[in-house]
Amino acid sequence: MFDLLADPLIRIGVGAGPPQSASLPEVYAALMRDDVDSFPALRPHQRHAWHAFLVQLGAMALHEAGRSEPPEDPAAWLRLIRGLTPNHPDDEPWRLVVDDITKPAFMQPPASSANRWADYKSAVTTPDELDLLVTSKNHDLKSAVAASVGIDAWIFALVSLQTCEGFAGAGNYGISRMNGGLGCRPAVSLTPSMRPGVHARRDIGALLERRESILDLDVTSENGIRLLWVRPWDGTKAEALGTPSLDPYYIEICRRIRLRAHRGGALGGVRATSKAARIEAKALKGLTGDPWTPVNQKDNKSLTLAAGGFTHRRIVDYLTPGDWGQSPLCKPTAAERANPRTMHLVARAMVRGQGKTEGYHERIVPLTKKVIGAFGRPHGADDLGKLGEIARARLEDAAKLQRILRHAVWTFAAGGKTEGVSEEVRSLAYPWANKLDERVDATFFADLQEEFEADDQSDRDQIRRAWLLRLIGGARGLLRQAEDALPCPAILRYRARVRADSVFEGRIRGNTGFPWLFDQEEQAE
Repeated sequence: MFDLLADPLIRIGVGAGPPQSASLPEVYAALMRDDVDSFPALRPHQRHAWHAFLVQLGAMALHEAGRSEPPEDPAAWLRLIRGLTPNHPDDEPWRLVVDDITKPAFMQPPASSANRWADYKSAVTTPDELDLLVTSKNHDLKSAVAASVGIDAWIFALVSLQTCEGFAGAGNYGISRMNGGLGCRPAVSLTPSMRPGVHARRDIGALLERRESILDLDVTSENGIRLLWVRPWDGTKAEALGTPSLDPYYIEICRRIRLRAHRGGALGGVRATSKAARIEAKALKGLTGDPWTPVNQKDNKSLTLAAGGFTHRRIVDYLTPGDWGQSPLCKPTAAERANPRTMHLVARAMVRGQGKTEGYHERIVPLTKKVIGAFGRPHGADDLGKLGEIARARLEDAAKLQRILRHAVWTFAAGGKTEGVSEEVRSLAYPWANKLDERVDATFFADLQEEFEADDQSDRDQIRRAWLLRLIGGARGLLRQAEDALPCPAILRYRARVRADSVFEGRIRGNTGFPWLFDQEEQAE
């Protein structure tokens, strides 16, 4: 029942008309033709899980068939996908509901015997109860509110849970592709376009091209298991799989779940706990060869995004030479190296905390041809190093200006005192420094690439100078706002304002500020 390969279960947005319903092969064909504008039932935090599923499945299907180019017709995709499950002529691995628990269902592992139904004690009534967002106590989103949804909401929830979930208490283990049970599965990659089909087609091609290099990591194997929900799993420790038994692009599952059809066609489900994780990969610290995940080469572990999200500082770390190595899909393909073009950096992650969700984070950064060329050419290391040098110099300048602004703001808040100011008063300055940081963040990469694109050092110096003067002007404006907003006794307000302004202007011109900037300004006058 509910066969993804034959039934139109997935809604796709095409043009200005109402959503159309398509089978999974039809979805692939529409994506490869770039006909898909959106997936209406897909929630923002599910974007990477669904994209990664489509890309991994597509790449494995093409590799198995010995093809290098994805087709654009549904019949060809039907054959390719079925080629991954030749032992299941009735398409059980692609059906949402299979009543026989000893057979697989879509993203639902089979059990060793019918007696295992007794393990499945926890009812699931709506797809959001399956989802990886922490909703059981109504802390982040209200739970079990998606009672009237399409079948595709169940599909997306299953994929999201089984490929991105972490540890959620005893018997509920997480995926292998993250660093620890409280980690996350981040995605940092390049794409020529934010259109779903262009992005998917690019990444499928990149995975086919990079397969050997990921195998060279010696984590997975050429003839490994590809779809983990096809294999029986009773949740025992003895059944835990090691990554050497898996395909480089394996699609995993981490929970034991079975969906059922109720009267009227509505879906529900039941789930069971496990004695151990499906894949034993704790010692790897997330280093499974996941093509979207940056790796810290110093600490030898995969990225776990912090609650602050993809700030400009973190993106700089992931893009430029340093402790972090670029993810395989953040490197240009052979075609992109031969003919650099403007592209987008896409960074996505759901941050998980101790028993709570700490936010979904997504950032899209347009990148110029020169930056892409720096990533892709053999001689690009020097250019990439220059990009990192410029970026870190800008980060240092912005941090220096934040320190100056904080000093000036707390001087005002202290009634004009510059020494012996309590931490309580100093803390009043942090929101204003954060506002300055937000201004830097908003245009950081556009400003950075403008300087990187300049032809010579003189032009770069002028661009940096103009940026700094704008930033200082913005900081000066924030100081004025702080002086108007912060409490200060009326009798001290004039003195506090004068001294705060003096601290700000003196420090930006002093040896710990930007004296060279104002020397040029005075010479120009």
